[in-house]
Amino acid sequence: MKIKNVLTLTLLIGGLFVLTISSCKTGEGCAATEHYQAKTNKNGQLSTKRGKSNLFSKKQRKKMKNRVKTED
Repeated sequence: MKIKNVLTLTLLIGGLFVLTISSCKTGEGCAATEHYQAKTNKNGQLSTKRGKSNLFSKKQRKKMKNRVKTED
């Protein structure tokens, strides 16, 4: 019983120690978070391009456009 408590306590302390260690340097940020940032142009400005959403197929989009025009 006593060994089980010691083992549990050791694992708990070890887990807390691992969680407190950070892989990022203070004040510099993480390379992983920099990878997910938006792309910038050569002047450092964010891109103004917008993505195209193709939720529906081309055929379905045409049908929806025609329905809107005929309802007006």
